[in-house]
This record gives sequence, C-alpha cells and structure tokens, in this order.
Amino acid sequence: MWRYILRRVVMLIPVLIGISIFAFLMIHLTPGDPARLMLGEGAPTEQLEALRTRMGLDQPLPVQYVTWLGSALQLDFGRSLRSNKPVILELRERLPATIELALAAVAIALAIGIPVGVISAVKPNSIFDNVAMVGALAGVGMPPFWQGIMLILIFSVSLGWLPSSGRMGGVEYIILPAITLGTAATASVARMTRSTMLEVLSQDYIRTARSKGLSRGRVIIRHALRNALIPVITIVGLQFGFLMAGAVLTETIFAWPGIGRMMVEAINAKDFPIVQGTIMMFAVMYAFINLVVDIAYAFLDPRLRTQYN
Repeated sequence: MWRYILRRVVMLIPVLIGISIFAFLMIHLTPGDPARLMLGEGAPTEQLEALRTRMGLDQPLPVQYVTWLGSALQLDFGRSLRSNKPVILELRERLPATIELALAAVAIALAIGIPVGVISAVKPNSIFDNVAMVGALAGVGMPPFWQGIMLILIFSVSLGWLPSSGRMGGVEYIILPAITLGTAATASVARMTRSTMLEVLSQDYIRTARSKGLSRGRVIIRHALRNALIPVITIVGLQFGFLMAGAVLTETIFAWPGIGRMMVEAINAKDFPIVQGTIMMFAVMYAFINLVVDIAYAFLDPRLRTQYN
C-alpha cells in the first residue's frame, strides 16, 4: 500500500511543476509591461521601477521563476497590490468560506444523487427513472449563473424566504449558493450511481445472494451498493475539486466572501500576486483531493494495490 501511495505522490510532482510554470508565466504572457498593467498607464517611472524591483521583474526569466518557486514553496506568494497584505493571509481569510460552500454542495450531491441513482437502477425504465435521468441531464447542462439568478428571483425576491447574498453565519445564507454549486455534481453522482448499480446488479454474486433468500433491501444496500460506490467515490473527489474552482461564478453571484470572488476581484484589479497564489492553491488542493480519492479507491479495491507490488 505504501508503494502505491508513494507512486501516486511522485506522479503529482510534474503536474504541480507544470501548473507553477503556467501561474508564473501568466504575468509575462499578458501583452505590455506587467508593472504598468498593475499600476496603470499614468504611474510615475519611480513607482514602476520600484514595483519591478520588488517583484524581481528586472531579473532574467529563469531566475525569476526559480526565485518565485522557492518563495511559493514557503507559502510566500508576495503581497497584494491592493491591500499590501501578504497573499497567504488573504487566502487564509477567504478559504474557510469556499471550503464551507464546497462541502455543502457535496453534501447535497450525495444526499440526493445516491438515493436517486439507486432507485433508478432498481426500477430501470420506470417513470421515476425516466424523470430522474432527464432531470440529471438538465442539471449537468444548466448554466450556474442562470440557475443562481433564477433562485434569487424566486426564493429571495418573490417569496422572500432566503437571503440573496452574503455570509452572516446562519444556515439560510448557504442554501441557495450550495444548491447552485451542487446541482451539476448531484446530476453526475446520480447518473454514475445508476450506471454502476445496473452493472453490479447483473453480477453473479448478486444472483447468489438472492438465491440464499436474503431480503431485497439487504442485497441492494449491503452487496450491490457497497461495490457500486467505488467509482462514485472517484466522481465525488473530482467533483469536489471542480466545486472548489467552480465556486468563482457562484460566489460572485451570491456575494459569497470566498476565494473565487476574491480571484474575480483580483483579475479586475490586475492584482497578479493574488491570482498567482489562488491558482497555485487551487492546484495543490485539487491534487491533494485526487490523491485522497486514489488512496480511498485502493482501500476499497485491493486489485489496485496488488498491481504495484
């Protein structure tokens, strides 16, 4: 098992290096002088030169990258050009809100997606199955910004049941953003659960369990669902990573004070240190989530472990 984990960790290194190169070059791929883009066309020459020196823009490009990467490994992404606060502090302040929203969206996806997928597989081609799969297809294709606006108009403006923006601490503030962010994940989990359940239910060991006189519920929950959830775990892990990155639109629509909204504000303000730090943080979190999913997958399916021994 440790050999499998070590191999997965080593495989992450080139991915993270590639993303770090992209994040570093982002500021140099933008047309024009990076310092002038950050400070504006009317900035005095002294301020431009001071910013170039502070960010190391006067050094050769390979030297800049090595210096920046060394600082990034120490969680030093520089200072925000707007607030002059360390980027890592800005990220630390906004990260809890984004994680809270992503976890709420995943909880919704699991609570709805798995039962819907199981029922659809147990009753294939039924009215429930057809309606559920059409709804799942609509959920996958529904634009989050449109859905968020519709939810605000219905539940905040028309009915007045839920707040339309902010994060004041009450659970009512997270309901609409979590539904908006978790709709596509719910649809994906439901479809994957149905697909894997249909495959598992046709296996010989399921027929054997039924022939032993086990109740239908025990066969479905204890034997079929347990094995069908293995691919679903992968989907959930990938979806959580997508939710962290996809929170950009949702947080902007609902004025949720997370990292996604901060990144949009930083892009508009040309605050490149914030953007670079955010990209690297998302990349590391996404890689870590995938590593956890791979390890969990290996625990559930020993065949993955033995192929590396």
